[in-house]
Amino acid sequence: MSEYEITQWRKRLERKGWLGLSWSSPPIDRLVEYHVVWQGWLISGRCRLDDENRVDWWEPETPQYLRARKHGVSDGVWRQAKGQGEEVGQARRKFT
Repeated sequence: MSEYEITQWRKRLERKGWLGLSWSSPPIDRLVEYHVVWQGWLISGRCRLDDENRVDWWEPETPQYLRARKHGVSDGVWRQAKGQGEEVGQARRKFT
């Protein structure tokens, strides 16, 4: 995927109410949903950053790493999760 295509993907999601990671950081005390393009992969998930292990900041593909370090991240979006239940997790697929 080219930078242009990734930017267009982000802009489509922003028009649907998502916030760009470059412009806004998700709150750490609320359940959020996110999509991040990292090294050609689309990583999607739900988490409450406060509940995550702080040492994961150094581990690639963890929510903290993708949000804070942004190493290898092409772009990303987030939004507050619609339901604040405890369902959390992460999935990864090739970004096409």
